[in-house]
Amino acid sequence: MMQKKWNLLLLFILLFFLCSFVTACSSGGSGDGDDNADQVDDATEETGSGDAVGDEDAEVELRILWWGSQDRHNRTLEAIDMYVEENPHVKISPEFTGWDGYWEKMATQAAGGNMPDIVQMDYAYLTEYVGRDLLVDLNPFVEDGTLDLSDVDDIYLDGGKVEGGLYAVNLGANVHGAAYDKEMFEDAGVPEPEPGYTYEDLKSFAVELSENLDGAYGIQPFAGVNNLRHYLRQNGVSLFNEEGTALGYEDDQLLIDYLQLTVDMLESGAAAPADVFMDAGSNIEQQPIVNGETAMFLDIYSNQIVALESAAGRSLELSLSPVLEGGEHGHFLKPSQFFSVTTHSKEQEEAAKFISYITNNLEVNEVLNAERGVPIAASVRDHLRDLQDSVGVKMFDFVELAQDYSKPIDPPEPEGATEILSLYENEVEHAIYYGQTTPEEAAANFREKASEILAKNE
Repeated sequence: MMQKKWNLLLLFILLFFLCSFVTACSSGGSGDGDDNADQVDDATEETGSGDAVGDEDAEVELRILWWGSQDRHNRTLEAIDMYVEENPHVKISPEFTGWDGYWEKMATQAAGGNMPDIVQMDYAYLTEYVGRDLLVDLNPFVEDGTLDLSDVDDIYLDGGKVEGGLYAVNLGANVHGAAYDKEMFEDAGVPEPEPGYTYEDLKSFAVELSENLDGAYGIQPFAGVNNLRHYLRQNGVSLFNEEGTALGYEDDQLLIDYLQLTVDMLESGAAAPADVFMDAGSNIEQQPIVNGETAMFLDIYSNQIVALESAAGRSLELSLSPVLEGGEHGHFLKPSQFFSVTTHSKEQEEAAKFISYITNNLEVNEVLNAERGVPIAASVRDHLRDLQDSVGVKMFDFVELAQDYSKPIDPPEPEGATEILSLYENEVEHAIYYGQTTPEEAAANFREKASEILAKNE
């Protein structure tokens, strides 16, 4: 009997230690989980990420990274919720931040071989990431129908192509052009600019506006490099060559003629003098047209009409830029940003499906509401246009109009482009505005200094 009691006691002790061991193991696992949760929370705080969306038993897991405002974050998170609801086999982890630090974060992920499945991509960085074999050519997914682009005109896709491969899908289009005050044109007895008006037409009606308006000028001079790009494209050349090692035009007479347009309009009084507009800089809300100091502003992207009209407190209109008589089209549809699938992704097909959903689904685009630009699918544009206010309709209609006056976008800007654009603004444009140089001198100076910068890319 005593032996039996000892055996039972030993069995009890053994079971006690066994349970304690199992509990300790479980407790250790929970501890690791808490540590991991803390790390996730830290990452969430750093990136502004939300919780993963989807069933814990989901068969497919995606990560999506983007930059933007809080409004964009909220809209995109709701779009992700909608996708997961329709595709319960998918779980999506969102990661988002502002523009500052976005590319440093992505470079770190790329170096660690841990890029998300889908990343928001910018035109300026596309060639670099394709060259490093970090983005997937999406053409096979288009060909097998996974990524449906049947409702998208090619001109909306050109910006995402590199050497024939489709590495990025445009999330919204913008077009560079001009804004004008219809009422000021009417007060001056000057017809509104119609698509196809020439540079000579511009010079002529700008003079008439200045003469007939009380205390206002016809136009603000060409400002920013985008008007120069437009002029060069009409002459069949680009600002940079395809290799990014030199300027894209060989004849400096092109730049001389372009700068002379500004000189002529300043001297004739058609354009406002520098002291009227220089303080505004690139601030869209402070341009002279806002305060009625000019009837026309020649440097605006289509999506900026919302901010411009809001600042002015009155209705303004969008106009195409002037055409070069006998020249080519100068406009292009600029992708606001893209979605790309990374080569690190193990779920590339599902990632392509998500991009197709964002591109084509009407309900999800009601949520996104063209916040990234005018949608590229025709049926989505038509659907959203009917839901816009008056200024939103102007933006949509302008992008549609510009298709007929556009050709494919130029290659992405080369290394050193930012320095060159600053050079053009400060040593060419500003010097011309203040009469500190001639078009001939400015063109020669620009070529010499820009060539030195671009030669570093050889």
